[in-house]
Amino acid sequence: MKISVGVTRFSFLLCLLASCTAQSAPAPDVTLTPSSEPNFTSSVTPTALPNVSLVAGQWNHLFYHPGLRKVVLVNGGPDRGKPAKDPLELWAWDGIQWTLLNADPQGLGPVWRNFAGAAFDSKRNRLVVYGGVQDRNSRMEETWEWDGQNWTQFQVSGPGFREGAAMAYDAARGKTILFGGANEKFEILGDTWAWDGAQWTQVSTTGPAPRFPSAIVYDSAREKVLLFSGHFVSASDYINFSDFWEWDGTSWREIIVEGEKPGLRNIATAVFHSRNENVLLLGGGDESFLSDMWSWDGKSWSQISESGAPARSGLGGAYDPQRNRLIVFGGVDKPGGTAITDTWEWDGQNWICAQGCK
Repeated sequence: MKISVGVTRFSFLLCLLASCTAQSAPAPDVTLTPSSEPNFTSSVTPTALPNVSLVAGQWNHLFYHPGLRKVVLVNGGPDRGKPAKDPLELWAWDGIQWTLLNADPQGLGPVWRNFAGAAFDSKRNRLVVYGGVQDRNSRMEETWEWDGQNWTQFQVSGPGFREGAAMAYDAARGKTILFGGANEKFEILGDTWAWDGAQWTQVSTTGPAPRFPSAIVYDSAREKVLLFSGHFVSASDYINFSDFWEWDGTSWREIIVEGEKPGLRNIATAVFHSRNENVLLLGGGDESFLSDMWSWDGKSWSQISESGAPARSGLGGAYDPQRNRLIVFGGVDKPGGTAITDTWEWDGQNWICAQGCK
């Protein structure tokens, strides 16, 4: 399923959301051979690199790493000025500060990128990263995995270039699911792909209307991948969605919800809270950005008191079961704004800005 997008309007949107520079990002010259078994252990301790400041990129992804027992940030690039060959950064949060991990000791991993798809495969303990952009001339269709110590690039065919695709790990089926995003022809897509650790398979061309980027999360309690919102843009049209979908491993089904619901919002973030067994949706917006938070229990949405949540779009989020905290990082606080380097925690009642507040 695909709908063409006018180049002029899409180029403007790309400049608004990503880094419009003249840099290029050649693929790494070295390809690693995938190992048959992950080398992950519970005592993984990548070397921390001191005296390096964290600067939020225009895109980020957060996940909880059980070996490190910390939330890890996959950080994109800033508006401008970052060398094209700089590596993709991984940072670990200990509740007090972020530490840059020496996640690429051989220097053979992926270069930095924005608006990639990213998900943590909890069965094989691998971070999976697909696609992304540095600018309009540097578009990527690479598949990478990080096993807690080293990066591996897979030379396999797959979804093709994607910007803003939604990606989540479906633990019940053991597959990483990718939906939608924009391709190199400036088309926004509505197809679904699955990654099993060795190859990509297209598993559906029907379901949600073409869009990017959407809030996506795996609901462990109900064993479904959930997709919320997103938007579509063309030379003559701009659509914000507020629909809600679930993936059961075979097909998408729209969830029709009665009563109160989150409504229209762009680039919101969804996180599964394993202790409460609910999905939390926060942030996003359109003309202005929102600070509300919503809970999905499998049957209905309920709004949670704001209690000082930051008004953001494009923020990253992850639940830390070790500390029983929801961690959010970065994003922008106004349309066309630059990324903010701050970190917030929610303890179930109140929001606290833990680092980087002005």
